[in-house]
Amino acid sequence: MALALFLPLIFPAGAAAWIQGYPEPREELRFYLNGGAMYRFPTKVNGGGTLGVVTLSFFGDVSQQVTEKLGAGLAFTYEFHDYEFSGLKGFFVSRPWNDVQRLGVSVPLFYALADDWRLILIPTVQYSGESGARFGDSLVYGGLAAVTYRFSPTITLGLGLAGYYNLATATFFPVPIVKIKLSEQFRLGNPFHTSPAGPAGLELTYIIDQNWDVGLGGAYRTHRFRLDSGGPIPNGIGEYRTIPVFARVSYKPLPALKIDAYGGASFLNKIYVDDRDGDELYRTKQNVAPLIGVSLSGTF
Repeated sequence: MALALFLPLIFPAGAAAWIQGYPEPREELRFYLNGGAMYRFPTKVNGGGTLGVVTLSFFGDVSQQVTEKLGAGLAFTYEFHDYEFSGLKGFFVSRPWNDVQRLGVSVPLFYALADDWRLILIPTVQYSGESGARFGDSLVYGGLAAVTYRFSPTITLGLGLAGYYNLATATFFPVPIVKIKLSEQFRLGNPFHTSPAGPAGLELTYIIDQNWDVGLGGAYRTHRFRLDSGGPIPNGIGEYRTIPVFARVSYKPLPALKIDAYGGASFLNKIYVDDRDGDELYRTKQNVAPLIGVSLSGTF
């Protein structure tokens, strides 16, 4: 993440809202807050130079069971990414972008179709731009539609389709939803929330006791953002694609409070620069980049 590499503190875009197969809203109002920080260490960019990223993020969600069959929520996401380019030689500019911000709003809707079937709809609108980017040119919008089936008390699976108009290009991808209790200690599920950055990934969790658990997971992420209208590539589009793989250690000092620490690396990192209409100007690759991060989340 680039943020949202993990939870929506993105230590995902993170635990994310609707984690582990999109749990149902409760009858009373449920508030979820998550904040975090991530550091992706500088590594070499093809052609010369390095790139590192510092990310700060905040996620808030409120949800409630509206009727016997309908649950609804409102979620807000904010991310700040400081891209630290240094000594680039292969690019036609030495620093294609600097600080990037994301601000998004989602309205998750959950509807019980039958005893074990559930429909999930999550419309989303998001600002994604470098400091100085034009607001109207930096909007991303779309959503997710999915259906889940509860095979047993320990297995829920689903499949959906996400589609977004993502800065001069339309993006579509399948979204598998997984929530499996393999044993009393092991769980398999989605560590992230689905967003314009990509599907929710997969994580294997081992529960040590009521306070501690550990996890191992990964996902495919892609992040697009509008560039500064007064920068070296005026009103262009930057994009970063990556496959983060991470290990997680989590501690719950209180039932409603959770602290997460992450370590891992991002693989197959690719950097793209498009013009204002989405036509590619340049692309390059970055070496494997180590990652560390922390997050704090609470449910009320």
